[in-house]
Amino acid sequence: MKLFVNARFLTQPISGVQRYGIECSLQIKKLYPETVFLAPRNILHHELAKELNVVVTGRKTGHLWEQLDLYYYMLKQGDAPLLSLANTAPMFYQHNFVTIHDLAFFHHPEWNSKGFSMWYNVLVPRLAQVSRHIFTVSNTVKNEIVQNYKIAPSKISVTYNGISSVAQRLAGPDMEKEKIILSVGTFNVRKNQQNLVKAFIESGLQNEYELVLIGDVNKVFSATGLDADTMQQQRVRVLTGIADSELISFYQTAEIVVSLSTYEGFGIPLLEGLYFGCKILCSDIPVYRELYEGYASFCDPISVSSIVQELKKATEGDKVVEREKVNLLLERFNYERSARTIIEKVSSLCSGSRKGK
Repeated sequence: MKLFVNARFLTQPISGVQRYGIECSLQIKKLYPETVFLAPRNILHHELAKELNVVVTGRKTGHLWEQLDLYYYMLKQGDAPLLSLANTAPMFYQHNFVTIHDLAFFHHPEWNSKGFSMWYNVLVPRLAQVSRHIFTVSNTVKNEIVQNYKIAPSKISVTYNGISSVAQRLAGPDMEKEKIILSVGTFNVRKNQQNLVKAFIESGLQNEYELVLIGDVNKVFSATGLDADTMQQQRVRVLTGIADSELISFYQTAEIVVSLSTYEGFGIPLLEGLYFGCKILCSDIPVYRELYEGYASFCDPISVSSIVQELKKATEGDKVVEREKVNLLLERFNYERSARTIIEKVSSLCSGSRKGK
C-alpha cells in the first residue's frame, strides 16, 4: 500500500487541528516511512516539511489546491488512499480517509464568516458520506457525526490528541508553581475568554493571582467592556505570538489551567496542563466530561458566578492529580497510538479492496 497524506495544514498557523495533523504525520512517517506527504507551495513550517520530506505539487493554494491540484494529482495514483488530517479533502476523490475534528461550523455557523460556514456545511457532510473511513478526536464528536450525518458508527474511529513532540522536548525539569491562572487558545467567542476575565475580576483573586491569556488576536475582549489599561490594572495579561519555549514555561509555572469553551472537539490545553502538573478547571460540556472526568473541576461557562465559585475553590485547594493517574491518561491520549490506529485502519480497508478485485 502506498499512502498519501494531504499536508495542507503546513500552510496554516498552528492551532489544535494543525497540531494534530503535524504530530500524527510525524508518527506516521516513523511507523510507515514510505508515506508520501503532499502540500501546496505556500508552506509556513519549512523545517517540518523537510522532516516529512514533503512533495510540493500544483500551482494553486488553499481550498482550490485541495479541490483541484491535489484531486488531479491523486487521480494519477490509481486507487491510492489519501489521508487528510485537518477536516477537509478533495470532495470528489473516491479513496479519502479524513479526520473531522468537530462540528462547530454545523452547530454554530455564526462563529465563523458566512462563506466559511457555508463551505464547510457543504464539504464536510459530503466527505463524511463518501470517505472510506472517518477519524475524529473524541467519542463525543463521533456521536455527533453519527447523529447529524447518519453515518454508521463502524465507519468512524476515535484517534485522540496527545502531548506534542515540542512540549515533550522543551519540558525540562519541574519548575516551582507561581500564582498564575493560565488560559491557552484562539481568542474568539467560542473559547469564552470574556467570561473568564469577568469572573477573575469579580473574584478578587487579582490581589494574589495573575490571569494570563495566550492566543492570537484580542478583539474578543471588546465583549467585556474592558480596555487594555483596565485589564492590565486588574492583573490580566493578554499575550499573542509567543514562542513555543515561552508557552511551555507558562505551563510549567502556572498553578491552574482554565478552558471555558462552550464547544470543543477535544481541548488540548487541558491535557497539556495535566502533563505539566497544573490544576484544571473547565466548562461543563459533554466532551470535557468524557475526556477529563476525575481529572478536572467543572463549571457553567455561561454563568460568571459559577466560574467565580470554582476559580476560588481551585485556588484554595492544593490537590493536584497524581502523576501515575495522569500517565494512565497519556497512555490513551497520545499521537503514536492514534497514528497506529490510522495506519491499521487504512491498511485493513485497502487490503480488503484489493482482495475483492
